[in-house]
Amino acid sequence: MDKTKVLVTGATGLVGFHAVKHLLSKGFAVKALTRSSSNTVDLQSLSTSGQLSIVQAELDDKQQLINCLNGVDVVVHAAGFVDPLAKREDIYKVNVQATGTLLAAAKEAKVKQFIHISSLSVITGQGDQYGLSESAELKYCGEAYADSKVDAEKLVTTKNGTIAVTVLRPGFIYGPKEKAWMPRLINSIAQGKAMLIDGGHKETNVIYVGNLSQAIELAILNKQSYGQVYNLTDGEKVSKKQLFDAIADGLQLPRVTKTIPSAVAKTACEVVSVIAPLLPLSARKGLARYSRAAFRLAGVNQGFDIGKAERELNYTKRIPFAEGMKLTLADFGSKKPMGN
Repeated sequence: MDKTKVLVTGATGLVGFHAVKHLLSKGFAVKALTRSSSNTVDLQSLSTSGQLSIVQAELDDKQQLINCLNGVDVVVHAAGFVDPLAKREDIYKVNVQATGTLLAAAKEAKVKQFIHISSLSVITGQGDQYGLSESAELKYCGEAYADSKVDAEKLVTTKNGTIAVTVLRPGFIYGPKEKAWMPRLINSIAQGKAMLIDGGHKETNVIYVGNLSQAIELAILNKQSYGQVYNLTDGEKVSKKQLFDAIADGLQLPRVTKTIPSAVAKTACEVVSVIAPLLPLSARKGLARYSRAAFRLAGVNQGFDIGKAERELNYTKRIPFAEGMKLTLADFGSKKPMGN
């Protein structure tokens, strides 16, 4: 019997790389899709089994994508633009327009299933959420990344055609090689600049990348998942303070004790989010800790129900938060925190 062949986009990124690694370990044949400018050294280290092929295409080139999709059964679309302060049009070009191009190419190549990696930000907004399920309405919040994921999810769920679509919504993803939010938080803690909002008692929605990889595997050619959307977290109630303390303790840094009222923090993040896209990249990097995404991580209660994934995907054998964070910080611990 032929192995199921899976193409993973964004294969040099956090989610894509770990998905490729996990799927290879489970016996899948994998095509890792990269851009011409991507550094593929880490991917090449996974190719010893002979079940991995590294292919190149730009996500806005439909014909290139069709060529790469030849013989593929399932697409895992993990590529995305996550800079919280980038220009809205740049984020939309990757997260929405390129997703549409890829979906069209997958249909033309007769791919059986399209697994879209979305985000819990599509139903979070900027307000507190408690036990939110997949039945919650999609919600624009003014944050370019989150809004782009709303529109991408609408696109893949309303234009299915002959291809089966499954949507996975992870929370804030952590794990070895994470580059989007943990380095900034680690540096802020190391420099004594990090602050807890309202004491850090609110719940966060983190997910270890290994748990997300497992959910991806469980969804592949799972007919029950066709046309469905799944919320995904580690399945534990972890407060903002517990998250900050776990990072500080794991890297032997002082715990965060400064606190700031939610109203003050939100106002600062709103002002920065309006101004930052107008600034050069070098200046934006220094302001990322004051983005709307940063406020969502540190100041909004993020309680989500993952019962549907547990029931329909059997998403139950998860790596606990403490273990996942230990594995993550072992990777970050070898890197000296730097200013940004």
